[in-house]
Amino acid sequence: MRYYKVIVLFCFLGISVCMFYFLMKMEESERKKKAASIPIELPYTWVGNISKTSIAEPSGVTYHPSRKTLFVVDDGGFLHEINTDGVSIKKGDLQGLDLEGITTNPMTGWLYAVVEDDESILEINPETLTIRREFKINRIFDGKTLLEEGGMGVEAIVFVPDPSHTEGGTFWVGNQTFNIKPGGELSIVCEVEVPLNSSDAETAEGTIVRYYKMDFIDISGLGYDTQSDSLVLISDTTNLLVELKRDGNLIHRYLLPGDDQEGVTLDGLGYMYIAQENGQIIKLADRRLR
Repeated sequence: MRYYKVIVLFCFLGISVCMFYFLMKMEESERKKKAASIPIELPYTWVGNISKTSIAEPSGVTYHPSRKTLFVVDDGGFLHEINTDGVSIKKGDLQGLDLEGITTNPMTGWLYAVVEDDESILEINPETLTIRREFKINRIFDGKTLLEEGGMGVEAIVFVPDPSHTEGGTFWVGNQTFNIKPGGELSIVCEVEVPLNSSDAETAEGTIVRYYKMDFIDISGLGYDTQSDSLVLISDTTNLLVELKRDGNLIHRYLLPGDDQEGVTLDGLGYMYIAQENGQIIKLADRRLR
């Protein structure tokens, strides 16, 4: 009888532990869902507007790790290199193209800018600020048009390096829309493969390999957080900064300071830079826990 009671007691304790673990996991899951759906204040320390040169309507910004500088594109088709204190280094004219985002391949140092409406990615030499190659993004994925011709267009771009990938990594682009109602243009981020290594052609095609729908409008900038291996999306209209894992899991929403935010980049040294349409480049000390 005593042996039987001991077995019953252990069974009860085992069930209790399992129930406690299950309830803790449910609570943790609810906390994560809440963090992903309800925006909180972005933890940061304000450094300020670093821009010391006139940049008309900046539309994208990227940090170049080997040069330790920032590259900024504007709506007039100019590309600017500035240091992290905002001092101008040089400026290039990219034929008046409507440049809406810029990113760096940290393994090669090449720059890549996205052209709105054309939905093309330009490969740019960071030393001469001249275009080397162009990659047109195929608008269709699995028979469905994701990037509408004549629509709002691609507004953001970031390169995510991957040494195991044939092309050295992939691009992510953000399609801008101000209406997420059914039947409207899609608010999405797309992963795009481009033949960076497998082709030497001056023009080639980029292919969408997957995409995720967002539940907010106006994707205006994209960055990549190497520390958390996540995408950083910003939305100008809603003043949001969103962290998105590459598996599509949205993990945090933050209220973004400033106005008219058009581009975002992280330098890997603890700072975030935000390009604003009013000409300012805002520098923040990033205090997010990750």
